[in-house]
Amino acid sequence: MNIVKLTVIGASLLFSQTNAMAQQSLPSDVGVHELGAGRLFVNDDGFTLYTFEQDKHQPGTSVCIDECAVAWPPVLASDNAIPVGKWTLIKRQDDTPQWAYNGQPVYTHIKDTHPGAIVGEKASVSWDVLYELVETPPDISIQASVLGQILTNSTRMTIYKETSGACDDACMKRWQPVEAPWMASPLSDEWAIISRDDGLTQWSYQGQPLYTFKDDFRSGESNGQDAEGTWKVVVLQDAPQIPSWVKFQETDLGEVMANEDGMTLYYMLWDEERIKRETCGEECIRDNWDPVIAPEGAQPIANWSTAELKNGSRQWLYMGLPVVTFRSDKMPGDTYGDKFGTGSQIRGGWAAILKESLIQDFSS
Repeated sequence: MNIVKLTVIGASLLFSQTNAMAQQSLPSDVGVHELGAGRLFVNDDGFTLYTFEQDKHQPGTSVCIDECAVAWPPVLASDNAIPVGKWTLIKRQDDTPQWAYNGQPVYTHIKDTHPGAIVGEKASVSWDVLYELVETPPDISIQASVLGQILTNSTRMTIYKETSGACDDACMKRWQPVEAPWMASPLSDEWAIISRDDGLTQWSYQGQPLYTFKDDFRSGESNGQDAEGTWKVVVLQDAPQIPSWVKFQETDLGEVMANEDGMTLYYMLWDEERIKRETCGEECIRDNWDPVIAPEGAQPIANWSTAELKNGSRQWLYMGLPVVTFRSDKMPGDTYGDKFGTGSQIRGGWAAILKESLIQDFSS
């Protein structure tokens, strides 16, 4: 087994090929980050790979050139590279070879400044993370949530496990077994089918029977999390990490990310120069916004990184965007800076960083 080990914030990201066939199906300069819900493809430096929707309209070519190729650097191949498995080669406009997966050219993203970052996942609906979901039974799927990648049933309702392993008749008034179709068969060692005393067949995952919660009324709800101290959402892959100083604060907007004092964190979205020109110039920014300064030696983690300011200090970035607090927020839970600087014709301005921004949807 070949393992490439990358250390970020003291944690190890393991890029591995689980058997000889998996290793042979990858180019030498492409790797895989094995996650709980699937496989994330990375380049030889551990940076996330992406595909571009617009490339589908001209098969065998890359339409991401010039400024696009600066923001989304193509993953180039050596002149003697040989296609392997689903990986083929295309020629760019300057005749340099570029790797393609299932016929689609692959790229990295300039704002992914360190291994483990997946900033490009939210950069545009035209770009997709190069990710393969693990196999699940036909009536069970994987859904992105603030908890991470979770299991859901055929109607997209959250699936739970009961960690004590006991769900009696009283328990069944609130919890519904995830039924397996009568013709279903076990999918793997992790996916089994239980024959219940009441005649139902029920899916189990990693040895634990699966249920839905009757007080979840809409897709994505997880009202049963931590119920009675023993019920847990089945999370295959945790949500992206956040720095230890970031906390979640309840506000009128919902849960937002906040600093140690509970003050709302913001970032600027979209057209910064137009905002400076038409609604909030340099002096306005200085009077209203304070950069969130990173301590000396702070390291990037998931989609959090830092950038150097003119005075030599470093400011936190989230999703590649500078993180700030708003001076008119006086108490934890205040969100007066949300939509500040937007203007009647300007798309963007400052926005509170919602907890929901942790949702990473790779299923596309």
